[in-house]
Amino acid sequence: MARVIRTALARGDIKEIGGYIAGESQSREVALRFLDVINDRCFKYALSPLMGEACPELGAEVRRFPVGNYVVFYRPIRNGIELLRVIHAARDVPTAWLR
Repeated sequence: MARVIRTALARGDIKEIGGYIAGESQSREVALRFLDVINDRCFKYALSPLMGEACPELGAEVRRFPVGNYVVFYRPIRNGIELLRVIHAARDVPTAWLR
């Protein structure tokens, strides 16, 4: 079975995204639905970890895929992926990466 391991930074990113979407939409349900989309996509990539675009400039084996206005960064691991970061596509990724 495929697994998704989330780093502390990724968990923080997801929490921040959920709070932002809930505040902007005035709906916790809208935020939870979007977070479910991210989660579902992560599990799809966990089944085929090499499917994402390689990002060697961010580190060995780092890959990415988009979800809405966000980019999910991960690393393939045995039987899945390690979720590294989830960053808004408009942000300067190298700067946000170092946060």
